[in-house]
Amino acid sequence: MNDPAQCKRTRSAIGPMSVLVVDDEEGMREGIRRVLDRNGYCVTTAEDGEHAIAVLGQSAFDIALVDLKMPSLDGFQVTQHISDTCGGRTVTVIVSAFATVQAAVEAAENGAFDFLVKPFAPDDLLRVIARAASQRRLIRERDLYLSEIESEQDILRQLINSMNDGIVLLNDKGKPAIMNPRAESMLGVSFRDGMDIEDLRLERAALTVIEGVRRFGAQSGTPHRGFFERAGRKFELRATPLMRGVDLAGIILSVRGV
Repeated sequence: MNDPAQCKRTRSAIGPMSVLVVDDEEGMREGIRRVLDRNGYCVTTAEDGEHAIAVLGQSAFDIALVDLKMPSLDGFQVTQHISDTCGGRTVTVIVSAFATVQAAVEAAENGAFDFLVKPFAPDDLLRVIARAASQRRLIRERDLYLSEIESEQDILRQLINSMNDGIVLLNDKGKPAIMNPRAESMLGVSFRDGMDIEDLRLERAALTVIEGVRRFGAQSGTPHRGFFERAGRKFELRATPLMRGVDLAGIILSVRGV
């Protein structure tokens, strides 16, 4: 059995897919390992379901190749465990000699991505693993994209929170997505997820300014301006379109006392 820690080190250096092979038949287990090893995958093996769960508790894997019929914990139970604990980041393939529609449906219901029927040739194995690897790369790209968006949003929040003006960022549906403490103080409103524009309790004149941006986008070339009063104070509202190409991605509201 390859050392999972060594697989992790190798993966971070050159990026091969790590594969956990779970099968109670030693000959099948080792045969799969040799084929995958020769084709650049970093392989760890487990002799049954209980051992697989123990290994999964120590290391993360890109792909799990799991035999269906095993003593103690069967492949469905192992697949369900992977689905519950790995957050969809381990792509599971069920391996079985019992190729029935019911088995395939149950495998999918337990979180399996694909189904490999025994007996199989090395080329069959490599095709299924290649599909699983492609799916895992898509998951990696999605996670990276979401991480980058989250990082950008954190930077944006820090920047907005540091500004002296009250700032409210409306999303493409016109709903508040970010509000800095200064805006909360000026408007007398606490930000919460799921807010609507009506929750800002803006006067009709201010809403007309926002509607002008939604209607004309970047065509006007300058921020739309208006005034409103709140608790006896007069404020200026500037509404600036936030564009993504030619599409309106949001609106930046800037509020300052006058």
